[in-house]
Amino acid sequence: MSTRNIAKALGRLGGLARAKRLSAEQKKNIASLGGHARSRSLQAARRIVENFRYAKALRGLAKTPDKPERVKNTESPLPGIYA
Repeated sequence: MSTRNIAKALGRLGGLARAKRLSAEQKKNIASLGGHARSRSLQAARRIVENFRYAKALRGLAKTPDKPERVKNTESPLPGIYA
C-alpha cells in the first residue's frame, strides 16, 4: 500500500469515528453551515461575473466619440429620406 492509500484509510476511520460521536443536531448544523458557505461562494462568483460585464460595457461606452462626425458631401442621396 502506498502512503496515500494509508492516509485515506486513516482519514476515513477518523471521519467515521467523528460521525458516531456527533449528535443528529450537530450533523445537521455542520451540513447547514456547508450549504450556506456554498451558497455564498456561488453568489460571489455571480457578482464577479456581473462586475466584469459591467466593466466591459463601461469600456465600450468610453470608446465612443463624444460628437458624431459630420459628413458634408455624399456620393448619392441618403436612403429613406427621398421619396
